[in-house]
Amino acid sequence: VEQERGRRHGKLEELASHLKRLECVALNNSSYLDKNLRVHALWSAVRALSSSALVSQVRKPFREELCILRHITSAREDPVVMAALESLESSDVPDVGVEPFADLASWFSSNVAPKVVHVALVPDQNAGVLSYLASQLFSGLRFRRQGLVAGNDVLSMVARAKYYLNEKDLDSAARKLNQLGGAAKLLLHDWLEAARRRLEVEQALEVVQAQATLASLLVV
Repeated sequence: VEQERGRRHGKLEELASHLKRLECVALNNSSYLDKNLRVHALWSAVRALSSSALVSQVRKPFREELCILRHITSAREDPVVMAALESLESSDVPDVGVEPFADLASWFSSNVAPKVVHVALVPDQNAGVLSYLASQLFSGLRFRRQGLVAGNDVLSMVARAKYYLNEKDLDSAARKLNQLGGAAKLLLHDWLEAARRRLEVEQALEVVQAQATLASLLVV
């Protein structure tokens, strides 16, 4: 009887050990699934915001998509993500949207660049009417520059900006044009502001996407 009781006790202990291991596996699986779901929710919200703010062919508000992303658990727990999103939320950009890249490129090439070229020879200070007339006359006679030409003059800067826009590099184009002054800078003001708003959104989303990628890699 004692031996039988001992065997049963041993089997019970073995069964209890198996149950403990199963419980650990279940808890680990539950934790893994929970992390996966949270990362998936983060990526879904990021894609929705990117689609509305940057991929859309027309300018549209994205405040709602931004709020949804901010309230995702994974986003709230990441200070880097929250800092990036707060920089957007505190501005009016989510309420008005940003210009599509194609519109910015077209706007610059067909409207802004020709006007800037016409004032290429206008001095930055003390420019009179004659300076504008002379610049418009002589700038049209100068050789049109294309590509990554050297030089810090207006025509060279415009040529490099067009090159970068053709390469879909808005950041480099805006940086070059932002270095101009005088009449050229005044004509560029609205375009540069529109480019800056789009770049702010792009950079914020790049930060969020990098953090989401890191979160995905940490799910083990």
